[in-house]
Amino acid sequence: MSYISFAKQHLTRIPYGVGKYIAKIPYSYRPGMGACYKQRKSEIETFSQMNSELYRQHIFNKLKDIASYSYKNIPFYEELYKKHNVNPEKFSVFQDIFELPIISKADLQEVPLEYRSNLKIKKSLVNTGGSSGQPLGFYVEPSSVPHEWAHMHTIWGKLKYKQSDLKIVFAGRADVKNIIEYDAVRHQLTVDIYKSPELIANKLLDVFYKYRPKYLHGYPSAIFDFILWLNDNKHPLLGVFRNNIDGMFLGSEYPSPLVRDKVEKLIDCSSVSWYGHTERAILAYEKDEYYKYFPFLSYGFSEAIQLNEKEDYYLVGTSYYNLASPLIRYNTGDLIEPFFEDGFLINFKVSSGRNGEYIIDKGGNKIYLTALIFGRHHAIFDYVQHLQVKQEQKGQVTFFVTTSSSYSKDFLISKLDLSNVDLDFYLEIIPAPLKTVAGKVPLLVR
Repeated sequence: MSYISFAKQHLTRIPYGVGKYIAKIPYSYRPGMGACYKQRKSEIETFSQMNSELYRQHIFNKLKDIASYSYKNIPFYEELYKKHNVNPEKFSVFQDIFELPIISKADLQEVPLEYRSNLKIKKSLVNTGGSSGQPLGFYVEPSSVPHEWAHMHTIWGKLKYKQSDLKIVFAGRADVKNIIEYDAVRHQLTVDIYKSPELIANKLLDVFYKYRPKYLHGYPSAIFDFILWLNDNKHPLLGVFRNNIDGMFLGSEYPSPLVRDKVEKLIDCSSVSWYGHTERAILAYEKDEYYKYFPFLSYGFSEAIQLNEKEDYYLVGTSYYNLASPLIRYNTGDLIEPFFEDGFLINFKVSSGRNGEYIIDKGGNKIYLTALIFGRHHAIFDYVQHLQVKQEQKGQVTFFVTTSSSYSKDFLISKLDLSNVDLDFYLEIIPAPLKTVAGKVPLLVR
């Protein structure tokens, strides 16, 4: 059994008194993940000092390797590359990599998961809903965990985070016990964000000095709304946060600039935001300016592509290390404002991406769609092409789904994780996703 599997099965719910000592064991020395973690940390440092020529050589080698592997082992890529008369094994110069065709989520959805994956290696299944509710299932390897943590620790380190520091996490888990639950694997206090802010605030205030957390982490909309509620209601937890919280880690959504500034002042700390997604093709973070994201070269290859001369730039990424379900020149669908240097995408600003959309439960509490849809990775993602949400009255929500098969409503709704939310759910099967006047496919239908 790998360290990752062992940790998830046996360490998640161990008490804080033990977990705080486990948290001090360096990741570079942990069994089953130490070697990968150490290698990625070294690469992050090395690649940050590369010149343009070394960039080219590194990118060429990585893309040739992953494309050649996929050509030989993944039927989807073998068929795709033969159709475009491309053989990555014959690449010899940097420009050759741009012969690889760009793929979209829709391209991957058209074929079975097994057809675009290598079933012979160790892997686990994950799902993503995407910012528009367009789901996709794929596999990741066990090494994705230390690979991810090495980069995330680098981002959080901007705010002087150490791995032994405890975080309060506002994310989408539906099975949190007793409002606040300690997770020893990730060394964090996980919040049940489906509860009212009053219950959460009172519980955190009750246990704060037992744990002494230093950072807030999670969906910006959930964190910001909670801090604003503390301020509006003059809750004593706000003063505790102001005196003890050293920073905020903001992921999965685009943070509202005005609210971000107000919340930072309320609790007297800085924050860092990053761009990433479940597909693990691109990870970029704020290095020296808010909302300007620098991609990690050690994580994957990031490109800004215009599909035609009049269009905006799309963010396209290639994951170097996922051999289970490779993503090569994958169009994320997100629009960006790119900055280039020597022909490379150095940083970007997001023009269009996830925001803090929400619905209202029966008690009047906000239920963030980032948590309800993306945070739970519903099994329905394996059966539908699009999922959208509409709320016409408080406490009720309707899912609109499109599917290419004749599944029943009861079957599809059984594939949704609807636990721990005070809502009545309905589902409608529609022939095509609902669009705005501008032709966009929104997650929240208004």
